[in-house]
Amino acid sequence: MPQNLDIHQPDDRFFREAMSDPEVAKNYIQHFYPEIAHIAALESLRLENSVSIRPNLKQFEADVIYRCRFEGEKEAHFYFCLLFEHKSKPDKYVAVQVGLYIMELLSSMVKKQGRKLEPVLPLIFYNGKGKWVPQTLGELFEGHPYQGVVEPYIPNFRFLFQDASRLSKEELLRLDLSYFQSALMSMAFRHRPHLIFKYLKLIFEGAGEKEKISAVTT
Repeated sequence: MPQNLDIHQPDDRFFREAMSDPEVAKNYIQHFYPEIAHIAALESLRLENSVSIRPNLKQFEADVIYRCRFEGEKEAHFYFCLLFEHKSKPDKYVAVQVGLYIMELLSSMVKKQGRKLEPVLPLIFYNGKGKWVPQTLGELFEGHPYQGVVEPYIPNFRFLFQDASRLSKEELLRLDLSYFQSALMSMAFRHRPHLIFKYLKLIFEGAGEKEKISAVTT
């Protein structure tokens, strides 16, 4: 049992810890994004150092970044990056934040001699109380009086978005017993405490190891 439960941003910390487990990340991609899993050699998933940037001297840090090889390819430039970002409440300008991470990743590739640009796929995981669909940069400028003129010059990208709070208990119970199931149920039931208590035994059975049980408890 953790000695101190007064932890700053426990949702973010738990998400980072869970998704830093390559097996959890692999299961996450396979379950929610089979089209990505189909083109990815997921056994090559490698955790990257998080990108730190300091706009206005304030540090921002991406939650989890993986580098993965495309299926059937061996050359370095056939890799791509998976950028995981967690949100526990709606963030109107998440596209700006994630856009900074993407450009910083691409910039770091440019600075490394011999490394070609690799696609960056942004994944947003949300487990807040209210319903939320993140807006793209293009959508943030909708309604601008000169939208038609400036639209071609606005950098735009989509997200791989998952709202855990909308996941049904039936879907979660169909998952194989594992830390992936345990972590996902813990996050998905964050604002449904009656379900946490109902499936508490199953959640801890999936956690398995002592450190993971401690993280779920916290």
